[in-house]
Amino acid sequence: MLWRETGTYDLMKSPIFIIGNPRSGTTLLRLMLTCHRDIVIPPECGFAVWWYEKYRKWNSDYTDQHMEEFLRDLFTSKKIETWNLNKGLLKEFLLRKKTSIYSELVSSVYEFYAGTQKKDFKRWGDKNNYYLNHVDVIFNLFPGVQFIHIIRDGRDIACSYKDVANSTYNSPYAPQLPAGAYEIAKEWITNIKRIRESFNAVGWDKVIEIRYEDLVSFPEQTLEKICSFLNEDFDMAMLDFHLLNKEQELEPRDFLEWKSKTLHRVTTSQAGRYKRCLTDDEIKIINGAAAEIFEIYNYQ
Repeated sequence: MLWRETGTYDLMKSPIFIIGNPRSGTTLLRLMLTCHRDIVIPPECGFAVWWYEKYRKWNSDYTDQHMEEFLRDLFTSKKIETWNLNKGLLKEFLLRKKTSIYSELVSSVYEFYAGTQKKDFKRWGDKNNYYLNHVDVIFNLFPGVQFIHIIRDGRDIACSYKDVANSTYNSPYAPQLPAGAYEIAKEWITNIKRIRESFNAVGWDKVIEIRYEDLVSFPEQTLEKICSFLNEDFDMAMLDFHLLNKEQELEPRDFLEWKSKTLHRVTTSQAGRYKRCLTDDEIKIINGAAAEIFEIYNYQ
């Protein structure tokens, strides 16, 4: 898809980063927010963090050769192909922007992506479960960042992990997840603690936490809460994410084998399903291991 300049983007506006354990509803939330008239959040690709160390000292003295090297690296980033970017047009755009620091370079790539969607927007965001280990890097890049942490009951996480682990997918992007109750609980607890430790370091004033169960049970109220935190007006289009996803393929086809529910209206059918899909022993294992986290987030 060709790019067009939107003319409304404010580089200094704080970006939005969605953080969460895998299978917590991060994709659902991304789709909802990218349907907001003023926000654009591309499919997941962690290039900003992957190339941070190599390009962190980017400055206004870069040459055409430096730009070519960055673009070569960018286009080797896993999943960047799902953005359908035109390398030549992107290079022209980045050279015109004359970015002087790496964070501006990264922001400009997101700005260019928004242009391919022919969307006027005011701010960009990102979503990647990989980022739960790199909150500090994101904060260093974008001190004005706002984080949305979505958390889901670890027992339902276990059901979703098991679904994925026991399925055969054709997509090369299919996630590799553990299937045992103890291994799942251990990963979930480790990830949640790491996220919380990172937020302790950067400051909780930059964070809003929501529960997946609240998002699917009370989507409008939960999104209003998020918009208030982001200082953005509420947009009803977010509730029609599934329709826009079908029309515009907001979630790449290669991901839909395990994310097909994003093509349908939000539902509570996946909340509390552990009561049906886990054995008593599996529930006991997770309850015992995750008691502290359950108490923090008010899970029974």
